[in-house]
Formats: sequence, C-alpha cells, structure tokens
Amino acid sequence: MPNNFKTGDVVKLKSGGPRMTVSDGAASGMYLCHWFNREGEVWTPQHAGFKPEQLIAADQSE
Repeated sequence: MPNNFKTGDVVKLKSGGPRMTVSDGAASGMYLCHWFNREGEVWTPQHAGFKPEQLIAADQSE
C-alpha cells in the first residue's frame, strides 16, 4: 500500500537523495516535493513530482 503523505512531511526517494518537503498532493496521485541543491555557497531551490511508491518518510534525526 502506498504511503499517504501530507503537506509539510519530510520525505526522500527510496533510492536515496536529499531530504524533501511535500508541498502538495495532486489528484493524479503524485506528490510535489521541494528541496535545495548546494553548489559551494549557493543554494538553489528545486521541485519535482513523485509517485507515492517512490517516497519514504525521512528520518527527522538526519
């Protein structure tokens, strides 16, 4: 059964990667997530949609 996330939940891809914040769950069943990429001292905001089967809840102690 897929995970049910809500706005504000911190998640990551099952395959790894950065911690992301869920900002919206679309009617299509995709979750819009936001995160930041860092290059040196520059942080760049990113976002993408993911299927719930691709995501897991991120450990808050990371």
